Amino acid sequence: MFNVSKFFSILLGLSMSFHLQAAPIFNLFELGIQQGKISLYDQVGEKNIQTSIDNEQGTLAMYSLKNKENSHLAYMVEIYADETAYQTHLKSSQYQAFLKASPDILTEHKKHIALTPRFLGDKKVTQTATTRTNLVFVDVKPEFNQRFSEIVTAEMAESLKAEKGVIAMYAATLKEEPHKWLFFEIYADDTAYEYHRTTPHFQAYLAQTTEMLQDKRYTEIHPTLLGNKGGLDYLSPIH
Repeated sequence: MFNVSKFFSILLGLSMSFHLQAAPIFNLFELGIQQGKISLYDQVGEKNIQTSIDNEQGTLAMYSLKNKENSHLAYMVEIYADETAYQTHLKSSQYQAFLKASPDILTEHKKHIALTPRFLGDKKVTQTATTRTNLVFVDVKPEFNQRFSEIVTAEMAESLKAEKGVIAMYAATLKEEPHKWLFFEIYADDTAYEYHRTTPHFQAYLAQTTEMLQDKRYTEIHPTLLGNKGGLDYLSPIH
């Protein structure tokens, strides 16, 4: 049986590859793309992501994703070391170029989900044609939220440590509703994901949390461009 207390203690003792002095910024954007503008969106987005990851010390991850059922519905997941790093990115030439081009690329559908990061862990991503990404929303019964936080963050830490095919695991809560969770995950491929679901630590997580949940929703996505620095290890549990 997966020992949550043991792995939670390990989590607290881990030194971070990125020594974050302040709370990191974790953004999720949902964006509509105009008809016929997907290629242009991808082109501008690629420049923004690659330049930012290469040149900005505090830009830790940027992921461009699309809805599997509607390729004109895009998502951006972004992680910055802190607010200063985020503001540095917003002033960058590549982001300003994206802003300048956006009226001719994006629709009026622009949604920003304000999040509080709870667990951020990753390895350096090398995107291939088979790389798998998951986006999941979970509503937890408020009275179980602290315990759920302990269990899920411990499970994520163990998955990254024990499974070669687990590339990134991020957990956050909505700023205004901390019992509502978002999970974004990257796996080497579908096989790595299916193996993950059979592991003792994941099965223990399911067994311990099933009765804690009010709702669980999957958003079917596929990766367009994934960029990160790798080695991120951050924990901010709910008390």
